[in-house]
Amino acid sequence: MLWRPFSLFLLGAVWWWGSIPALTAELTVQTFSLEIHQRQVTGGRDTIQVKQGDRVTLQWITDETVEIHLHGYDIEKVLQPGIPAEMTFEAYATGRYPITAHGFGGHSSETRPGETPLVYLEVLPR
Repeated sequence: MLWRPFSLFLLGAVWWWGSIPALTAELTVQTFSLEIHQRQVTGGRDTIQVKQGDRVTLQWITDETVEIHLHGYDIEKVLQPGIPAEMTFEAYATGRYPITAHGFGGHSSETRPGETPLVYLEVLPR
């Protein structure tokens, strides 16, 4: 009688462990290079699409100091002219989120109100 519960446990464990590679095989790393020139993202890109669970890296370069903010994920970064910078995160929340500039030229959003949308992040369900 003891073998039956153990065999059910073993069968469940094999199924669960066997499903892990299938889940992780779908997860990908997405890297996007974005350049801000004259207060706009160049290259005509207005939307970045990824899938939920993806590891995302946004590589930034700018021609003037700017504080950027990825809404929905509350990630902020101050970019300096000509110095590459990265934002890396897991895309856990589905939806459409703006990435905005909170002050160009070294003016933070606290001293200069308003924000400028630069590009949108769309996280699609898996």
